[in-house]
Amino acid sequence: MSPQILLTNDDGIDAPGIAVLRRAVDDLGEVTTIAPDRNTSAVARGITIHRPLSLEPRAFGGGYSGLACDGTPSDCVRIALLGLRCPVPDLVVSGVNAGGNMGADVTYSGTVGAAFEAALRGYPAIAFSVDQREATWLDEAEPVLRAVVAHVLERGLPRHTILNVNLPDRPLAAITGIRPARLGGASAYDYVVLGEGAGGPAGEHYLPCEHPASGDWVDTDFDVVASGAVAVTPLRYDLLDPALLADLATWDLDLERLRA
Repeated sequence: MSPQILLTNDDGIDAPGIAVLRRAVDDLGEVTTIAPDRNTSAVARGITIHRPLSLEPRAFGGGYSGLACDGTPSDCVRIALLGLRCPVPDLVVSGVNAGGNMGADVTYSGTVGAAFEAALRGYPAIAFSVDQREATWLDEAEPVLRAVVAHVLERGLPRHTILNVNLPDRPLAAITGIRPARLGGASAYDYVVLGEGAGGPAGEHYLPCEHPASGDWVDTDFDVVASGAVAVTPLRYDLLDPALLADLATWDLDLERLRA
């Protein structure tokens, strides 16, 4: 039986990245696509709770068909995994995002958020991104995308773990390798500029910086992609700080004393 693959993204079902990823996995299994009907970048793992969601059939990518959802990337994954629209997936694949998702920025990313939505429900997942918003060479990355997906289908992933894969926007011949990478500690969006409107500051405009502003750089996802290689970073959604948890037992927080 062919593997079942669920495909989504955060740039929207009409974005070029999801079409490239759909082609890359075409012969690896039965593919179901449920993706937002518009760009929903930087929604992290947000879900829709105050209104019903709707789905509509949508052609995309020059001949593929899928479902467009008026919710978030995580909504798309939840709809699929709760058994409403597709077979139980063996793998959830999200992307290819227009712009890198590295370092601290993974916590903003709807692409990564969709992968974590799947992983927290016990399904292996991969998030793919390319480091340029207007990528020139993404079509040439299809063999890389396919190879990573094929390896995960064969080997699996630890429970509650995703792979976060960032590609440099280069011709395939110029990509220097596929390397494991640590998660960088900085953000690529460290500057905020207040725009001036008629009544004063109006809105916030985020300008990407050329390099992480601080922190250890070597062998991080930023470093690997800057070297021309594909960065593969395993991530777990475990936010617990075990050391501080143990230390909390020593805090003077006796409720009876506080009531006195």
